[in-house]
Amino acid sequence: MKFFFILICLAIGLQCKHDKYNSTCDSQSKAFLETLTILLSTSERFQLCNVSVFSPRIKIPRFLIVTNVGTNAATSSISVFRINPTTGEIAQVDGSPYQLTNRPRHSVTNSSGTIVYVANIGSTSISVLALNSETGALSVKFSDVSVPTTPYSLTMDPSGKYLFASSESSQQIHRYSIDGTGNILNLTPATATSNPTLGSVGRMVFDTKGKHLYAGLTSGAANISGIQGFNLDPLSGALTSIGVYQTGENNLSVAISPNDKFVYGANYFSQDVFAAVRNIENGVLTVQPAFSAGIAPGFSLVDPLNRFLYVANSGTGQGNISAYSVSPINGTLTSISGSPFNSGFSPIGLSIDKSGKFLYSSNTEGGNVSGFTISENGSLVPINGFPVTAGTNPFSVEIVSY
Repeated sequence: MKFFFILICLAIGLQCKHDKYNSTCDSQSKAFLETLTILLSTSERFQLCNVSVFSPRIKIPRFLIVTNVGTNAATSSISVFRINPTTGEIAQVDGSPYQLTNRPRHSVTNSSGTIVYVANIGSTSISVLALNSETGALSVKFSDVSVPTTPYSLTMDPSGKYLFASSESSQQIHRYSIDGTGNILNLTPATATSNPTLGSVGRMVFDTKGKHLYAGLTSGAANISGIQGFNLDPLSGALTSIGVYQTGENNLSVAISPNDKFVYGANYFSQDVFAAVRNIENGVLTVQPAFSAGIAPGFSLVDPLNRFLYVANSGTGQGNISAYSVSPINGTLTSISGSPFNSGFSPIGLSIDKSGKFLYSSNTEGGNVSGFTISENGSLVPINGFPVTAGTNPFSVEIVSY
């Protein structure tokens, strides 16, 4: 950061002559340094003295959002925990858990950390909630928006213009536009997917540029399924298929490496995980051989530094997380020593902070959350005080950073 700070000073200083009446653009002045420091700490992109500055920074984890599906309206809720960014320990915020009677299953938060979208299976709807960035309090921002079929998961394109809901009861992806206030509007028609018999749609992910979306295709037992890739039209939010890739039985979860080079998926019924090399330009995938996972792998996630892949094995009556190192050349996987690592019963959601330091899992059968520190070799070291009680049947777990 210090080196980058010096480069900014030089770039601006070369364009600005000393002027006692314009000390903000005098790179040697106190006013200039104070202004630059404030801008760097409050924004990633800004203009100063006719120079455009982009200063990407790692956001600090502040809250952990856990959706508790429950068994009925009375037992469904959302838990919000405050994260200690130094230790990874969590503590429930005042007012949590927040009751959501529609049985929330999955959440996704906008880039500014102010609006949380929640997929509800009880009312087949999406809730739009306001998140207080200081206290972690949740409140209703807009009325629930209906989803034609039961939603499984949500994803947002990187520009924040569109929200997509996968369907667990049909072969469709539902599309919504997001307006300037954060409210959503249903876009029709829904996008059809190319599933095998008895299939639906699992988790979805975007590449970092928002050009391509990848959706997990689920299936009935003994039916081969996989991933379907789509092009996103940035003007309309329309999805156009670019290919269907067979991987195994019931691909419930899809992950993409942050450098956009590799795509991974977890096959729930065939109990394995696969790697695919991605063409960054056209989004086409080349699927590699599968690797053994645990019982009922239901979620996969690559760490932010493109080093490791983690897979939550959600089988009934057990709980662990498989860990693999990722080859930077072809994305192939190597099991990490000590893998799989014990978690609570039936982990089904994973989240890693943007620095790649902490990993959290939501444990459905256990009714709790596990927390780990990610070591240099990718092994998971339990954080003191975990597991932490959540609600009934916790499903997704999401870190919100600022």
